[in-house]
Amino acid sequence: MWCKETVSHKKKLLASLLKAPMAKLAGQACTCWDNTEQLNRTLQASLCKLPHCQLLYAIATAGNQLSANITRNNIDNTWRGQDLSARPYLQGILPFQGMTLSAAYLSQRSMQPCITALQAIVEADRLLGFIAADFNIKDLPNMSGTPLQRMQHLRTGNSLAGQQSDKAHDRSPADHHIDSLIQVLATLMQEHGVFHSTLHFDSACVSLWCLDDPLDYQVYSVAEILKPELFLRYPKRSYGRPSLLANDKVPQVFSQLKALRQSDDTVYLRSGSVNIINARIGLTFSCDDIHYMDAEEFLNHELTHWLDHDIFNNKTANPTTPN
Repeated sequence: MWCKETVSHKKKLLASLLKAPMAKLAGQACTCWDNTEQLNRTLQASLCKLPHCQLLYAIATAGNQLSANITRNNIDNTWRGQDLSARPYLQGILPFQGMTLSAAYLSQRSMQPCITALQAIVEADRLLGFIAADFNIKDLPNMSGTPLQRMQHLRTGNSLAGQQSDKAHDRSPADHHIDSLIQVLATLMQEHGVFHSTLHFDSACVSLWCLDDPLDYQVYSVAEILKPELFLRYPKRSYGRPSLLANDKVPQVFSQLKALRQSDDTVYLRSGSVNIINARIGLTFSCDDIHYMDAEEFLNHELTHWLDHDIFNNKTANPTTPN
């Protein structure tokens, strides 16, 4: 999965950045493990040396929190004593020396996908507990060489770009899972901050633009879109401004895209894009004809409008002859 691939790259970079400062912090914490106030001060002094760390705290071997919650601007003692034994980063194999990084999970504090680094605190071969450092995944940088352009990694279907077929067009994984696919995309756009999406039916991939990073986009295969872990990357959020495409219209738009994909074997939809901020719809058909229009106009067109092949005559009757 692309999510796992991205997290894996970020974890490698994070481990390289944390190894030395976490080992140094372990030595300092060991000398004041039984003195909570001094332990809090030690953690606070060390936080600035841990790049991108959001939260730092100490945990006993039984799973209860020993220290306060240490953030950049605060020491919050209200969290001391809480039972953390059921948290994802304390499940499975724990480090008895050195540092480990947890799998990605949803933080109860920030409700964001995060990773926790656990540093073992050892004195005379006796495990005292752990220092835990939390990191929001979205705040972590990518390693140099991380594959940001992913189309080459995606398996493409039988694209009919630039061709007009006399037989039923081949089906891609997007067609086989179309109902689940458009339901997930509608939900992402209604509730999870995705303001623009493009569904490429033939190549079975989806491009998403999110409000949290509007200058970049991510490309997913159909299998990746249908994995529930995707919602860790796009947690629920409000848009903070009115969008031109009403929430209740989003599923209608995707249902219409489905209909355009399935209703005709000669002129059919190859890709469709939806932008809820400006309410613009983009359509690319099998004959390479491209249309952009307002969502209201798109929804007002009866399906028979698109099944009238005369609207594509300029492209289908007079194909361009290469030089």
